[in-house]
Amino acid sequence: MKKFLIYCFFFFGFIFLFINLTVGETLMAIGALVFIITIVERKAEVLDNWSALIKNAQGQKERIFIATKELLKNSKAPSLEIKEDKVGPGLTSVLTGETREFLIITDRRNVKLSNFKAYICANDYGDNLFIAWYLTYIPAIWQVFLYLLPGARQIMKLEDLNLFNRQDLTTYITNAHHCLLEAVDKLMLGMNQDPSKIDRKSKGFLGIS
Repeated sequence: MKKFLIYCFFFFGFIFLFINLTVGETLMAIGALVFIITIVERKAEVLDNWSALIKNAQGQKERIFIATKELLKNSKAPSLEIKEDKVGPGLTSVLTGETREFLIITDRRNVKLSNFKAYICANDYGDNLFIAWYLTYIPAIWQVFLYLLPGARQIMKLEDLNLFNRQDLTTYITNAHHCLLEAVDKLMLGMNQDPSKIDRKSKGFLGIS
């Protein structure tokens, strides 16, 4: 819909440049604004996820983050980027508005995998700690830009991954999943809780455990 609106504003803006310069410039400016908003507001698609609520673990977020990062580094996974960042509801960085802190994991082995990111969170919920990860796909800014051009289609989607790409994606997400589970296990055992009661299987197209 936004793509259609952009075309309309630019098309009629161009026409009105020869009829009424002010109207034409206004329409072109609105089209440019919608174009920029579309790029900035690109949203992440959640492909797979896992979560658990740990009782009486309020305030243990940093322990989960630190342990998970250490386990990921010790796994010696190739070309893995790990960072902490505050992001908005669309899972993109924002300067204002509501944000939450995530541990973000990206496989940088090739361009096709770089848009598939794992977001790990650990947030207090009353006396408990909610822990989760989400595998997301979010197009890069240049991909959204190209998609908005006439005749273009979305550059990369899950179905466009070949067999090797899918294998690499599954491997890196499974590794991240196991590292987070191990961090959760350590936390729960330290609190004399039984980690075997946690559902260890993710919910999505991977369904890893």
